Amino acid sequence: MYPIRLITFGRPKSEALRQLEAHHRDLLKPWAKLELTELSEGRGEAPRQLREEAERLQPLLAAVRCPVLLSPEGPPRTSEEFATWLGQRMDRGDSLAFAIGSSHGFDPALKAGIREKLSLSPMTFPHDLTRILFLEQLFRAFQILRGGPYHK
Repeated sequence: MYPIRLITFGRPKSEALRQLEAHHRDLLKPWAKLELTELSEGRGEAPRQLREEAERLQPLLAAVRCPVLLSPEGPPRTSEEFATWLGQRMDRGDSLAFAIGSSHGFDPALKAGIREKLSLSPMTFPHDLTRILFLEQLFRAFQILRGGPYHK
């Protein structure tokens, strides 16, 4: 099992989304040891909030070889492209952490300091739903890498 850390701000409010997330985490168990870290959102005006969140997030990202921000500034990838990217990192033995920002996104200085970014879509989604979308794509990537079936 490949270790992957997912760092998020807040937790799903809806029971239905919590159940869907648990389902996707179960689907990943044969391939990934998923560590979920939930941080509380910062308080105050957006710039202050983002700086405070970045201070707490930075050490968690620095602890891995390949930190990735889920951000609209990142390149969009197809499921196949994401699987190839993931496979290359796994082959190199890179430790991975994916971060989903808070309601205001990420601090600009943090974004500037993290090279790897991934866009799930040019559209904006609620953070609760972004977690599900990412876990689904992670599952598909492992299915593709293992030569298993997945729906296009």
